[in-house]
Parts: sequence; structure tokens; C-alpha cells
Amino acid sequence: MDSFPGLIDYRVVLVGSMLPDLIDKPLSGILLRDTFSSGRIFSHTLVFLVFLFALGIYFWRKSKRPFFLVLAGGCLVHDILDGMWLIPGTFLWPAYGWRFPPGNPDDWFSHWIMLLFNDPFVYVPEITGGIIMLLFLSELIVGRKLRGFIATGKITRVLIKER
Repeated sequence: MDSFPGLIDYRVVLVGSMLPDLIDKPLSGILLRDTFSSGRIFSHTLVFLVFLFALGIYFWRKSKRPFFLVLAGGCLVHDILDGMWLIPGTFLWPAYGWRFPPGNPDDWFSHWIMLLFNDPFVYVPEITGGIIMLLFLSELIVGRKLRGFIATGKITRVLIKER
């Protein structure tokens, strides 16, 4: 039996690292824009993380499949880079009430773009995540392992430089 690290599908890590935005941005900015006016709602909460980790523990105990644990880990990294602890009304929802902190429903996309270029609490984590992804991608390309990664989600030893 493989060890836990050997079972990790790093494609799931990548999806998990973007999942809160993939869920919340369309949900609050397009589908429910009159109800929720912020791009950080349900999947940016501790409740969402606990739910994913609980699913992960269940499936790990039942079948030794780490999918949801890995997905939860990716979401946790996303929330850390988003600094969600600085927005307790969202991160600790519903502890502060059932409503999420207000945003700007009329112009949420341009507001988000403006923050991306002007607010270091937004652009520093985005740049950090982008650099991490670019370095990872460049290592896959230089090591000629991109096709294998896409097919299996595994990172081979070629990515680990031997000294």
C-alpha cells in the first residue's frame, strides 16, 4: 500500500487551490448577485473546510482514498493566501450572523480588478500563487513531465533535483 503522499493527485491540489473562487465568484457575482454581493461567501468559510475535511476523513477511513483530504488541503491554502482570518464575518460564518459582509453587487468585477492592481492584500497573495504555479509548470515543462502529470496527477522524482 502506498503512503499518503504517494496517493496524492496534484491535479486535485490545483483544483482545490482555486475551488473557493470557482464556486463563489460565479455564485455571488452572476447567479445570486442581488443576494450576495461579495466574491467570498460559502466556500471561503471554515464550515466549507470542515465539511471537506470530514468527507476526506470518512473516505480515507472507508477506502484509503485521499481525494477530499487533498481537495480540502488545496482550499485551505487558498483561504490562507486570501487572508480569510482577516474577514471573520465570512470565514467564521455563521458565527457572526447568517449574512455575509457586504460587497458591491453592481460593479463587483471592476471592483475586484481594481483591488487586484491596487491593494497589496489582494495582489501579493495572487502574485505569490501565480509564481508558485508558474514555477511548478516550468519544472514540468523543463523536465518533460507535463503530459505525465496531466495523465496521472503524480509528480515524479525528476522534479526533485538530486545533488
